Amino acid sequence: MSTQYPLLSFRPCVSPITSVEVAEPDKATATSRVLAQTLQSRSQVYARFTAPSATLDSGSDSESASSDRRPSDENAMPVVKLPPTLKQLLSLRNAHPPAGPSAKALNDVFTATLGDLKSRVNAELGAGDGLLKDGGSLKSWLVITSATLLTTNTPSTMGHLYRFATRVDLNHKGKGVSLTDDVSVLEKAERVMVMREAGLKCSVLVGIPTTINSLGALREATEEPVKRHLDQVQVAHRDDSDPHETLERGKTLFDAIYSPHTEKLLAKLGRSHPDFPGFILRHAYGGILSNPPPPVTPTFPTAVTRTLTSAVAVACLRTQGRVGPQLTSHVFGLLKAGEEPEASQTPAERWISSEQGVEWVLSTVDKLCDVVNGPPGGDWADRSSKL
Repeated sequence: MSTQYPLLSFRPCVSPITSVEVAEPDKATATSRVLAQTLQSRSQVYARFTAPSATLDSGSDSESASSDRRPSDENAMPVVKLPPTLKQLLSLRNAHPPAGPSAKALNDVFTATLGDLKSRVNAELGAGDGLLKDGGSLKSWLVITSATLLTTNTPSTMGHLYRFATRVDLNHKGKGVSLTDDVSVLEKAERVMVMREAGLKCSVLVGIPTTINSLGALREATEEPVKRHLDQVQVAHRDDSDPHETLERGKTLFDAIYSPHTEKLLAKLGRSHPDFPGFILRHAYGGILSNPPPPVTPTFPTAVTRTLTSAVAVACLRTQGRVGPQLTSHVFGLLKAGEEPEASQTPAERWISSEQGVEWVLSTVDKLCDVVNGPPGGDWADRSSKL
């Protein structure tokens, strides 16, 4: 019998209080009188802020309307200013992400690693030099590279990656990588959606603040026509209206990665904290790492598949370092993705889930990290001046 894990929900529960009956003074205790007065005060505040007349008018009336709706002075939120000493402390200890390497250094490693993957995938397909196909190479490479750069917390690199990836010519049949300025706005938007979907999954592995930095930089790097398409396109949203369906999705993905050790691992996590298994299954794996159902009319095939999700985990954990057990688990998960139905994988995904493919993923992540951070034990300040 499988273990039942608690469903954690952080959805706020708001129950507006519109009225309250106050007990007669001679029949109420001191405690009940205070409680009744508090509830009555809350109901008045709620009514004042939700009444239709609470909308602001234009001109001088708006200031008075805002003043009328403002809580009394004793309930107003105080304005807090940072003293100079705190400002100084906040500026220390690497408060801001590094500038990152030059565009040339990044473009060189982008070209080399993408071209390498393309040639390896086509070798598996048996294609000749003049008949090389993408075979999903760009998408797989883009997911792995996005996850790696995001984990380095060097947001500027995401803009460089965007400008490179949106110029890659998928019609090029020869060796290496060919860049073009003829990529359509729709194709650019598709590639951005792949990058940001990989970035969202990174948030489970490296944290939300780092993800905010990099996805924000990606958004800033996109041109206005691409932004308009991104804002209008219909995508699959992660709707948590059915928590049991989300939990089942999470359990399916978790089991696909960790089986036959699923129950043993969940029990271990539960000993660390009783809420940990439910949180991981529903919110991490069900809510973020697994894919939501597609929209009714999907526009772009931008889902980060089961195979690529494991590749994201390997890239993040390899870049992060000092998480050897977790990295090993997700390497196994990537190898097991090779057991997925062939129809659900591109040729590139099938190859990167092979033993040679996983070696390539680890090696490629190392190459990217060496360009962004410098080699292990090296001095980035000295090295950056040479790039």
